[in-house]
Amino acid sequence: MKQTIMYETNQKAGCLLHANELPWNISEEMRQEIINAIATLEFQRYPDTECTQLIKTYCEVASLFEKQVLAGNGSDELLGLLIGAYLGKGKTLYTLSPDFSMYDYYAGMYEAKVLKFKTREDGSYSVNDFVEFGRRNQVDMIMLSNPNNPTGFALSNAKLRIIAAAFPRIPVVIDEAYGEFYEESMRKEVECYPNLYVTRTLSKAYGLASMRIGFVISNSKNIEALKKYKAPYSVNALSQLVACVALRHAKEYQAYVEIIKQEREKLYQGLRKLSFLQVFRSSANYIYGKSKQASKLIVYLQEHGVIIRSYEDDSFRITIGSAKQNKYLLALCEAFEKEVGKCDMQQKSERPKKPIFK
Repeated sequence: MKQTIMYETNQKAGCLLHANELPWNISEEMRQEIINAIATLEFQRYPDTECTQLIKTYCEVASLFEKQVLAGNGSDELLGLLIGAYLGKGKTLYTLSPDFSMYDYYAGMYEAKVLKFKTREDGSYSVNDFVEFGRRNQVDMIMLSNPNNPTGFALSNAKLRIIAAAFPRIPVVIDEAYGEFYEESMRKEVECYPNLYVTRTLSKAYGLASMRIGFVISNSKNIEALKKYKAPYSVNALSQLVACVALRHAKEYQAYVEIIKQEREKLYQGLRKLSFLQVFRSSANYIYGKSKQASKLIVYLQEHGVIIRSYEDDSFRITIGSAKQNKYLLALCEAFEKEVGKCDMQQKSERPKKPIFK
């Protein structure tokens, strides 16, 4: 089996701006609803493997039909399920570079090859070039995040339709883990394109990362076919219960999403003024950037209790936190810029002067 690298976000202390989590815990009202509901839970029984009530509640919020939805242990399980159902040794998964690292992990599990289309620095790319490259290499499945993780760049529905229509004989999977932070979604398009699958999660906008709840959306025929690949009881009863409570508070979470969007813009405007880094506009709950000083910045922030996500190519990703967290992060970045400036000035003054020959 091909060796793969596991995706980890294991820091638990400090100002955690690395895992794209919601900065707020559930409300006291929701907490009490959950406590009351737990009192009715039959712990000795296996959970509903069909997730009937969970899917019903989700469909009411997302304006979908229950036959279009399959629930799973986070959208990760469902992404792996799709790869396992349609790929295998000798087949090729087509995605972006950069994109979510778990695609590589699951492809490796099933000994599938991964072909990547390189995006521009800000995550943007030509759809026509993407289609042409995929056709030329005769790929077997397309899977991409939109908004993209880690860049935050998002294609419009009109451009995603071009991709779905260009590859009618293979599955096209749009991972919308951050869909709530973007204005468009492909979930209503699944009846128009028989090859289209859309995944969603409650880990991000709904702040239920610990509960591991995700959904795959497609036409009813595809959903029925996928069910035979899914392990029974993968979503435990407590997670189903908590998720139903959270979904009944969808309007409350929409207010949180709007706050995150506002904070995203404020943080972007603050960071873009700094000379030592470059940041890009985002349609998700994080900001992606690059800097030659990235490794030093990561250490500096860690020393002051702030954790962000770093990558090997001098790029980084900052989760949008609360107003207080974002203000603290920006102040640290501004202080770091001054330190970098002082070091540069010191190095210049210490350089030996070139002798002048006449």
